[in-house]
Amino acid sequence: MYKSLMADMIGIDADPLGIIEYARRHGFQGVDLRLDKQEANLRGLGADTFKSALREAGLRVGYCSILPGKISCDEQVWAEGINRLPALSALAQQLGYTRTTTVVLPFDDELPFDAFFKLHVDRINQAAPVLAEHGLTLGLEYVSPVTRRAGHKHPFVYDLKGMRKLYGASNHGNLGVMLDSFHWHCASETVADIESLDASEVVAVHVNDLIADRPIDEQVVTERALPCETGVIDITGFLGALEKIGYDGPITSEPTNPKWKNTEPSRAARELGESMSRMMTLAAV
Repeated sequence: MYKSLMADMIGIDADPLGIIEYARRHGFQGVDLRLDKQEANLRGLGADTFKSALREAGLRVGYCSILPGKISCDEQVWAEGINRLPALSALAQQLGYTRTTTVVLPFDDELPFDAFFKLHVDRINQAAPVLAEHGLTLGLEYVSPVTRRAGHKHPFVYDLKGMRKLYGASNHGNLGVMLDSFHWHCASETVADIESLDASEVVAVHVNDLIADRPIDEQVVTERALPCETGVIDITGFLGALEKIGYDGPITSEPTNPKWKNTEPSRAARELGESMSRMMTLAAV
């Protein structure tokens, strides 16, 4: 496992070379990229220049975003994403990425569970063979807080058990889970749940902490703390279980919080890097 930086998760707006420099300077070991947003920059830069800069900084690739942000986006957005997918997948392969992710929302206001399940399987089966052709595995992230699905008509998959059923229903083998410590905790899941996974099922990992003194049913996805900041999440158990099953991919922090909008980029990267270093030391991984 290695610390990887997705810069825009802490409000940093930079081009690929800028992201590499933030990662190098602040103790990260990998770089995650939103290829859907950075495509023009990367094509202008060139894959060889990007990979050379990565090597010179002593870094490696983490995971990338290629598909629309959620599987259940509207039909036009999905169609546009599928049309772009071959070119973006080829670009990811040229850059050296083998992992990509997207989100599964835990509700829908129109389709009941079975119909929504079928929509997801159908769309996953559209994307998976294109990704596989370019050596990419897709990680699906479940979203567990009660607050994220409250007030919506039809609840959907919101935990690891449900997610495994979802990607297990696909016809393709290059699928797995994006495992997030925040969602793992809010779903009341355990170390044993992680240990039930094969390492190949874990495509990418997010780490963060819960807001202290806030009941679990009141936690919201837009307010999370840095890893180990509050100590609510058992990060030692979480990372220890991943190590036990042999996960060796990127560990990325997603401490979504309004504060990052007003934080100077270098300070944000430094705070995150230091927090993740403390986390890795505490968990002894």
